Amino acid sequence: MRITNSMLVSTLKRNLNGNLTRMDKLQNQMATGRKFAHISDDPISLIYGQAARNRISRLNDFQRSVQSAQDWLIQAEDGLMERQRTFVHAYEAAVDAANDPKGTGSEADKRNIAPIIAQLRDNILDTLNSTFGDRFVFSGYNTPCDPTSNLSDQRVRAFTVEGNPPSLFLNGFNLSQFDGMNAQDYHDLFVAIDISGLDNNAAQAAILTAFGFTADVAGVAAFNNDPRFTAQGITLDAAVTMHRLMYDVLTFDVGPGISMPVTINGADVAMFMTPDENGVMVMRNAWNVMQELYERVDAGLPAEEIGRMIKPLQDAQNHLLTKTAEIGGRVRRLELLESRYEQDAINYERMRSDAEDVDMAEVIIHLKMAEAIYQASLSAGARIIQPTLMDFLR
Repeated sequence: MRITNSMLVSTLKRNLNGNLTRMDKLQNQMATGRKFAHISDDPISLIYGQAARNRISRLNDFQRSVQSAQDWLIQAEDGLMERQRTFVHAYEAAVDAANDPKGTGSEADKRNIAPIIAQLRDNILDTLNSTFGDRFVFSGYNTPCDPTSNLSDQRVRAFTVEGNPPSLFLNGFNLSQFDGMNAQDYHDLFVAIDISGLDNNAAQAAILTAFGFTADVAGVAAFNNDPRFTAQGITLDAAVTMHRLMYDVLTFDVGPGISMPVTINGADVAMFMTPDENGVMVMRNAWNVMQELYERVDAGLPAEEIGRMIKPLQDAQNHLLTKTAEIGGRVRRLELLESRYEQDAINYERMRSDAEDVDMAEVIIHLKMAEAIYQASLSAGARIIQPTLMDFLR
């Protein structure tokens, strides 16, 4: 067929435009580092890239949650360790008050230990009210002066000492009424029964049924008059409130379907198990134990009476060490989660990079080749369209 000059020029222009288009794409890839600029360029890679980005975003949220949980647990551990050291000092003071190995101390000297014990007792209250940011560490979701909590009673401190004789209150609820309660009854009432997620009526019915009472008015009366609870003045309403307090623990979502408590509730921290004078295991309140020790030392009671407080002090220390070990186990678990999330972040970032990022060396090679082709096409085109009519006639 006959090839005209206009056909050559049109073909040249079309080829030059194609070369420029390829160069533009390669130059854009090198400038942005991404394989595609539009969805239509590579929809499959875009889907994989977006999926990887979503996973990275969720993983970042969990990593921040793990870090916050670690901070809370460290604060809780510090509070428990300080309480444990306080009981160690109280134990030493009780031993000094109950014994005089050198035979040099008088009864007045022993009573001088009472102010030391009083300060240690007050420090127990201070550590129970430890805060992290604007929240109490050992009182669940209650915050200072939080009007939204139906347990806070708008108190400035979660733990307070009120009344005469003084009693320990948590969010306006008297914890001291459980001091001296039989340990087995305490376990059956607050550990063996799960009323989480139940309203008050359902919770009361669950407790009554567990103890063999009917879930009606007669059953409530029978529970309130049961000798196991009347000694402490514990009613069914008080049992439900105490149960909710014990399980009011701040929790964080630290992974897909993984919810971890980041503190220990103050009721669980304050109450511990120890044998009474008859060898029966009972529940004691840490603050009440310190108060009783102070009263015995301050009154100058015989060494035998003061010495009976040594065992509860030792059991309080062991209880706090157990709780500290529990905190340590959670911290270790969070460290393992953190390590796994770091590896997951590397894997997800590799997935995203494979889907979206270009191989810069490969792009540079292709760009150089495209530049060479474009220069060659320009040179060839210049030779084709250069001759004029005068050149043809000549």
